[in-house]
Amino acid sequence: MNDLSAMRAGVENLLFKCIGAHPGDSLFIIAEEEGGYFSRSLASHIATLARSYCLDTRIINTNFAEDATILPKEIANILDATDHILFLARIGDQVRFRELSGRSSKTMCYAQDEESFMSAFCSADYQFFLKFKNIVNAALWGEKKITISCSSGTKLQGISPKYTDTDIVGDVTIKRFPLNVCQPIPTATFSGVLAMSKWLCPTGSRFYQPDHVLINSVVYAHIENGRIVDFDGSESDVKKVRQHYEMVAQRYNIDRDIIHSWHVGIHPQNGYFGLASDNLARWSGSGFGNPRYLHLHSCGDYAPGEICISVFDPTISVEGVDLWRNGDLLIADTPLALELMAMYPGMRQLFENPNRNFGIGDC
Repeated sequence: MNDLSAMRAGVENLLFKCIGAHPGDSLFIIAEEEGGYFSRSLASHIATLARSYCLDTRIINTNFAEDATILPKEIANILDATDHILFLARIGDQVRFRELSGRSSKTMCYAQDEESFMSAFCSADYQFFLKFKNIVNAALWGEKKITISCSSGTKLQGISPKYTDTDIVGDVTIKRFPLNVCQPIPTATFSGVLAMSKWLCPTGSRFYQPDHVLINSVVYAHIENGRIVDFDGSESDVKKVRQHYEMVAQRYNIDRDIIHSWHVGIHPQNGYFGLASDNLARWSGSGFGNPRYLHLHSCGDYAPGEICISVFDPTISVEGVDLWRNGDLLIADTPLALELMAMYPGMRQLFENPNRNFGIGDC
């Protein structure tokens, strides 16, 4: 089986279940010219398959900008010139919280290579995950008491905001493919201890150097109503973490101590090919939808902030009931979720056999 044949189910899911394209529609694929983040051949492979479905497809190359806050001219000028825009470029992620003009649909792709499109991460029905996300949102939101814990020592408690089906506070304005996280939960009411382990990494908003900090032990951040009030742990790790926060906050003149929001993975097949530590910026832009992973947006009073805090294998309890336990997605076993899975053949098997390997080197 060649790459195109193996990718076909994933690309069909992207083009038709997510983007909503129809034969005869026009599609512009925005691709980064630099290598190292997306596969160099991914745009051309998707374009070839799109053309086989009679989509008028063009590839537009763009340069990566570390600190992009608006679309570059070559992209902004085509927002009305095509039916659909697909971002295989980080600029789509960087502007994902901004309102974008133009008649075209806009989709950011978090699958970075052909291998991802050959897997259930991309081929699992996008429409299912739209509905599953709504189930997860409804379970988490609505003035509910939430406790987040992990084996490294995290113990955060807070109350979620009110929620309605039309509430998009903190959510993105660009379609996300694959759909792999719930809506971010504001952290303003959360207090307790947050165990920082392995690393701090970027959020995909802006890219700076150094973009990460490796944590050799565990640094404990003490949180009061969504703000970091102190750190403790090994002297060397605490010093590195403090310096990193200070550097990023000073560079962008932002609130250093705030933790804006958090969300957690909902896609059981969201794996990552390779090791996160080899390229944390790339990993943080793709592997974040695994249920074993919860991350918090910190350093900046806006989504997604500038520093991502990782919690691995979280337990999330809502009103005393575990919906995640040690990274296992227990909410998938609730009656509403099972009823939804019954409508999508093969979906339950994907949840019963999750891909636990998402780049942290323990599987």
